[in-house]
Amino acid sequence: MRRTEENVNRVIKKVLYYVQIQFASPISVTSGDGQMTDNDVLRDYEGIPFVAGTSLAGAFRDYLQILPRKDSMFGYADGGQGKISRIYISDLRFCGEVKIVSRDGVALSDKKSAITGAKYDMETIDSGASGYFILELVIREQDEEEDIRNQVHQILHGIESGDIRLGCKKTRGYGEMRLKSVGVKEFTAENMREYADAYICDLDKLPDEKEKYLKEEYLKEVVSRKQTVDIEVPLRIRGGISIRQYAVKKGEPDFVHITANEKPVIPGTSFAGALRSRVKEMLRLLKPEMDVQKVEEAVEGLFGYVHDEKAHRSNIIISESVIEHAHRLTTARTAVSRFENAVKKGSLYTERTYVDGTLTLRMKVLETTEKWMIGLLLLALEDLQHGYLPIGGETSIGRGIFEADGPIRIDGEPAEEDVYFVGDSVMQEG
Repeated sequence: MRRTEENVNRVIKKVLYYVQIQFASPISVTSGDGQMTDNDVLRDYEGIPFVAGTSLAGAFRDYLQILPRKDSMFGYADGGQGKISRIYISDLRFCGEVKIVSRDGVALSDKKSAITGAKYDMETIDSGASGYFILELVIREQDEEEDIRNQVHQILHGIESGDIRLGCKKTRGYGEMRLKSVGVKEFTAENMREYADAYICDLDKLPDEKEKYLKEEYLKEVVSRKQTVDIEVPLRIRGGISIRQYAVKKGEPDFVHITANEKPVIPGTSFAGALRSRVKEMLRLLKPEMDVQKVEEAVEGLFGYVHDEKAHRSNIIISESVIEHAHRLTTARTAVSRFENAVKKGSLYTERTYVDGTLTLRMKVLETTEKWMIGLLLLALEDLQHGYLPIGGETSIGRGIFEADGPIRIDGEPAEEDVYFVGDSVMQEG
């Protein structure tokens, strides 16, 4: 019997990965609707939050495209040539109760004043939420099964390492995940009838030996193609910190420091704004002959930008930092008229801040970033550690000041910023 092209490329196996994850930071995958806030969390027809499979596919494909590979399990189309996708991805569904919180934000100028019309709020799913999704591989007769499986394992490694994140503001700490468990089930001609119930799964009853194999054994053997310079900055708060959000619960103070999963945090957006301003300032001082437009382009190349329809993604991923061992402090304050030396009517308010405490600022910088820009970033981080670069609000009265709680580390080793300037043509000019 003559074998047709269809027979040669027939499906010989289906492999399903049951992936359970937990979010290490808040996630904001929005629907584009703004009934409750400017950006509401995506919900299904029953009002239950979820993450669409298209969001997962986009994040996974973007991660794999960074790697040097000629073929992708996602398929391609190039003129008359193409290849069907070998992977199908379900929506991400959350397990148990999901806590949805509203977060406020505002864009600031270089002088730390609010930009008119730049105030916004958005819904987020709080950190600590757990969920699951299913990856299905369709293996055909002519496919390189080992290569396709390896791409899936690279995705799992990217989730575990924090390199793959979901939703908006993912370069500023949102959407960071960790693997909880991974179960695998294969379907061939011998057990294909069981495939009918493959998507009806009880995650608590997945085979333990399969979960252990992927989570603890195989992922250690995955060769990680390093894409970033990983920086850690240990910090200790000197005094208090105040990054406000409006209280929504009855009996709470008028303003409270921002929290995630009941713990005080400093969002990546707060660090990014301060560091961006300081790097720009340093560049102007170190290279006074450099054109203003060139300075702006260099800083935007590092921190990203959005100008109307043009945009560039940030080369820096700044994680949200959890403050540990801090003391909660509630104070009552009022405004005083400088002319009458008397309390202004209706200006009494209460505020909850956090005092002392330690945290670690973690960031990833793409290795394609020019070395001298990383050097400037390290100088700005040293300013942060020496108390010269405050974070958050009320910095004029001593809030948001830090000191070093250990050396800055790059890829686990003590940082030496001079290495990033030596021999660099841009910084050596003039």
